[in-house]
Amino acid sequence: MQNSEKYGVLLLGGHRTHQENYAHLFANDPRCKLIAFADEHDAPSERVALARSLAAELNLPFIDNLQDALAREDVHIVSLCTEVERRGRVGAKCADAGKHVYLDKPMALNPEHAKQIVAAVAKRGVRTQMFSNIHSSWARTVKQALRSGRIGELKAIHCDVMFAKGHPGSAPIGKKRIQNPNLERYSFVEAKPEMFDIGVYAVSMVNWLTQKRVKNVFCGTANYFFKEHYDCDLEDFGAMVLTCEDGITATIAAGRYGWQSHPQGGIRKVHLVGTEATLTFDASSNRLEVFAAEPAFEPPTPHPLDPMGMWSSTTAETGMRPKQHWIDIAMSDDGQREFSAFVDCIENDVESEMNAKFAAHAVEIICAGYESAASGEIRDLH
Repeated sequence: MQNSEKYGVLLLGGHRTHQENYAHLFANDPRCKLIAFADEHDAPSERVALARSLAAELNLPFIDNLQDALAREDVHIVSLCTEVERRGRVGAKCADAGKHVYLDKPMALNPEHAKQIVAAVAKRGVRTQMFSNIHSSWARTVKQALRSGRIGELKAIHCDVMFAKGHPGSAPIGKKRIQNPNLERYSFVEAKPEMFDIGVYAVSMVNWLTQKRVKNVFCGTANYFFKEHYDCDLEDFGAMVLTCEDGITATIAAGRYGWQSHPQGGIRKVHLVGTEATLTFDASSNRLEVFAAEPAFEPPTPHPLDPMGMWSSTTAETGMRPKQHWIDIAMSDDGQREFSAFVDCIENDVESEMNAKFAAHAVEIICAGYESAASGEIRDLH
């Protein structure tokens, strides 16, 4: 591609996926141009309808055969937001076609699907990146502190990621959910497996900060907050203990815990424990606290197609007023920084810090965590 040309972006996924946000973030980068939406010719009809809907909203064409779309010479990047169950196969197709692939999180349903993408990427030498928090300003602050040596030798790390969304208080009391060792289905209208969907942020953060592989996992999952998760046989919360290379211990807690549980979007914290000091980092520590004669935040009426508040479009339809008590400072461009970093990697022909091979380890860790939660035993990774 000539330096004067823009990177053409093909979009997979539609309304009620993160493509609602990703498409705009790619479009905001002056080096990129949105080309079209597409999907496999035999994709689920509901997903095709949602993709066509977002394509129409953005005034873009929809191509109903993915292979035809991938054959276009003006497509250089694929933004992949299909259902998690299809990401391994579809991601591999995109990489096989010689396209750079931006991966929604998590990148795949299981390690086998993740390996499909990794193998295709290695074969074609394309660039990949999975969405994460590592390009946020607060994560960069954590990394800088770790590199500075202020804490001495890192011995332990803890990461909390909680989403303050959904209407809690409806989970059945006294009915303990039994974890299935293998996650067979990920995509539901009303719920997601939160140890995976949210836990992937925490696991990826630990992997990125330590740059160490995980040797074994001990995990627990449960239902504390939402009937929707219980009915779908999915956890709403989980915790995990990881033993990493060089004897570093990592712990994470992740889940969804209700609209009114936090003044903003939820907890994002990292604790570093070293031989010389312990440091704590909070994504919302740099904030303005507002006290005004305004109505208190009210959770939105549950949307029938999105009771957990997962998607921008459905949340907007509920007319929810934003939370205004805390206003984070210097974080408004975190999302754009994530996508610009990926385009930088393509332009400079360098690996992303959260490339497919690196991100696949998070999938391996979390799936091992489900096996541990099902058995109550430590699970070794090979």
